[in-house]
Amino acid sequence: MKISRRLRYLLLRLNITRLITFGYRSEVPERNILIGYIVYMLLGFLCLMLPLSTNGDIRWIDNLFTAASAISTTGLATVDIGTSYTLFGQFIILALVQFGGIGYMTLSSYVIYRVTHHTLKYTDKVVHTAISIPYGMNMRDLVNNVVNFTFIFEALGFIPFFIALHHAGAPMPGWNALFLSVSSFCTAGFSPFHDSLCSFSNNITINITVAALSYAGAMGFIVITDLTNKLRGRTTSLSFTSKVILLITGIMTVGGTVILSVSPSIAPGDSAGEKIWLSFFQTMSAITTVGYNTIDLSALRPGPILMFSLIMFIGASPSGTGGGVKCTSVSAVWGFIISKLGLRENVTFLNHIIPHYRIDTALTSVITYSLMIFCGCVVLSYSESFKLSQILFEATSAIGTVGLSTGITHELSAIGKFTIIILMYIGRVGVITFGSALLIRTRTRALQNVRKSDLVA
Repeated sequence: MKISRRLRYLLLRLNITRLITFGYRSEVPERNILIGYIVYMLLGFLCLMLPLSTNGDIRWIDNLFTAASAISTTGLATVDIGTSYTLFGQFIILALVQFGGIGYMTLSSYVIYRVTHHTLKYTDKVVHTAISIPYGMNMRDLVNNVVNFTFIFEALGFIPFFIALHHAGAPMPGWNALFLSVSSFCTAGFSPFHDSLCSFSNNITINITVAALSYAGAMGFIVITDLTNKLRGRTTSLSFTSKVILLITGIMTVGGTVILSVSPSIAPGDSAGEKIWLSFFQTMSAITTVGYNTIDLSALRPGPILMFSLIMFIGASPSGTGGGVKCTSVSAVWGFIISKLGLRENVTFLNHIIPHYRIDTALTSVITYSLMIFCGCVVLSYSESFKLSQILFEATSAIGTVGLSTGITHELSAIGKFTIIILMYIGRVGVITFGSALLIRTRTRALQNVRKSDLVA
């Protein structure tokens, strides 16, 4: 008890918030998020540069790419993770995935709550900015639920992964099962196997476990908490946000599976049932942004590539581990379009009126997101010699933190790799957070200039 009290006192006196951010602290929450992820990305990069992390000579740009992909939970890689990195290097990658999936400030806040039993306004403010939470939800309860649910789902996923890998004769089934479980729930898509999960395309246990963990992580902790409360009888119905998430996720899953299953480039030699299963898994992988593939994506025709690009653009749900523009933003924009075409004053979706500030946020997110993809495609089209459909797919996968690729990631030039790194980083922190962190100071200066002009006049 005395040690615990002394530890709490010491952490509070050391200003733990500055320890978390390595000395950096800003009153602008968005800027703390940006700097925090850069710091942890660089820290991971330095760890991967250590000789004990790699099996052979790996260029620094590839280590930086891997660190950025891990902290952003994307899963794109320019080298083979299983053979290029040692067990220590893979541990560093998995640690970055865990930090990126939960959120470094969320995980830090959880530790602060547990150790000091204090709620710090500074960390709560940053967490609130990083996670979209409904009105009235307690921040401390949300942070506890996020971390607890993460570890519970990852532990549950480890068991079937271990059994399936051990039965299949895979090397190091314990470590690889843990790697897949964490990577699946955090929707990172990193695989210790050279072909992602193509070798296990017919392994139902591994496929179902990946799908269950990915859906749980991508749909978000709001939905998990909502469903848990309903099953326990604490609430009588799901919240509007949960209903929207479940509806759009279901529509995209069914629609994407049907459309892709009729494409001739999806497993042409397999039966109809096998094509439907493979189409479902790839659709799930794009929706949840987990990024695993069980088919050769380089053989896809432009039609399926564009379909995947659209699904990756929409992506997962708020407060989850997935990326994309978020299905709730798409629902708000869709409601806005329908309301304007119907000359209605209020914007509605599922007979619910959507507040104007939600519409503004959704429109800003979709437009900024599209602009970022366009800029990334322009740079890649000049620096690389691939097809435009492949470039669009790669850029959308990067900013959506998906990790799917048509096979061009390994062949990117240095400029191309830097471009993808930037897109992955922006996708992880969020386009609105990224833009706000850069423009808030500019906006303040602009207002000061206006005041000065008024005084001069």
